[in-house]
This record gives sequence, C-alpha cells and structure tokens, in this order.
Amino acid sequence: MMFITINTGCEFICFLAALIFLIKDKDTAWKLFIPYLLLTCLVEMTGVYMRKVAHVPNYNLYNAFLMFECGVTSYTFYNLYKPFKNTGKWLIAWYVFFIAMCTTELVMTHFKAFVSITAVVMSVVFVLASLYYYYLKLMDENFEQLSFSAPFWWVSGALFFYFGSTTCNIFFDYLSSLKPINNQLSIRYYIFILLNITLYSFWSYAFLCRYLRRKSSS
Repeated sequence: MMFITINTGCEFICFLAALIFLIKDKDTAWKLFIPYLLLTCLVEMTGVYMRKVAHVPNYNLYNAFLMFECGVTSYTFYNLYKPFKNTGKWLIAWYVFFIAMCTTELVMTHFKAFVSITAVVMSVVFVLASLYYYYLKLMDENFEQLSFSAPFWWVSGALFFYFGSTTCNIFFDYLSSLKPINNQLSIRYYIFILLNITLYSFWSYAFLCRYLRRKSSS
C-alpha cells in the first residue's frame, strides 16, 4: 500500500486513459504516451521504494527519467506545431542543449544530486512553448471548438504544471521555511500534488478528446 499515493494514483489513471483512448491512434506522438506514462508509473513507484524501503537516494533515478520527460514533451510540442510551421531544427537544437546542460550539472555535482537547474530551465522552456502554441492557435484562421480540442487540453495541462513547478522552485527556500502541514508534509509537497492532479486530469481529457475525434471521423 505504500506505493499507492495521490501522485502514483493520478499517473496510473492517466496511463489507463492513454491505453484505452490512444491504443489505436495512428499518430506516433500521441501513441507514445502509452509507454511513457507506464514508465512514469514505474519510476514513481521505484522512487517511493528507494526512499521508504531501501532508504537510499533516488535522485539519479529521476535524473535519468528527466531525459525521457524532456524528450517526449519536446517531441509532442514539435508535433503540435507541425500544422503551423516546421520546428524540427528547434527540437534538435533544444534537446542537444538540454543534454549538454544536464551532463554539465551532473559532472559539477559529481552525480550526487538532482539536476535542479536543468529541471528549472526545462520547465521555463515548456512554459514558453505552451504560450507559443496559444499564439499560433490564436493566429490560425481555422475554427476549432477548444472544449473538445486534444492539443489545447494537453498544452493547458503542461502549462499549469510547468509554470507551477517553476514558481515552486524559484520560491523553494521560502516554501521550505513554512511550517509543515500536520508536522509531516511541506506545503511545497501539497502544491506539487495539486499540480500533478491538474496535469494528469487535463491530459486524460485530452486523450478522450483525441479518441472522440478519431471515432467521429471514422
């Protein structure tokens, strides 16, 4: 039961949504979320085990996972931009820069800490990427009902999560100084729970919208 938390629960529900709604999707970028969310669940449960049972640091696990998170999220943005413009060179340049930055921070910390600076930069880039998608959508002359737009809900979930996590990281010292709730868990922890719920709720709905669109066009 120790592996069942609000975060792992949200991730597993989102994985099930991806498995149900995207299993027959022909778009690689969308279908990629099935293995990615499965990996997310496995990493999260492994992280819980390492922290609560094995009592060993789990930062290297999350450092490795960050590579996948950045890759999948970046590729999804690239895929969403394609109807408007080709950003293939941006994708390659950004990921090369990300790998270089992550490797540099790992070496500087002697592989003994989470790459927090890299994570913050990644979050800022994804916030900007989300706003850029909104701009492209606003300038697009083709009408689309946003309440059933899978890309819109996916981007909205990413924007809320990465903007919220960036803000938490910027004010990390202040949030850490606040008195923990129930003398156990910090306020920052509860904020991240809320961000995870928002992210995976929006993404699950985006997968549903993707499924409904495919069914209506078949």
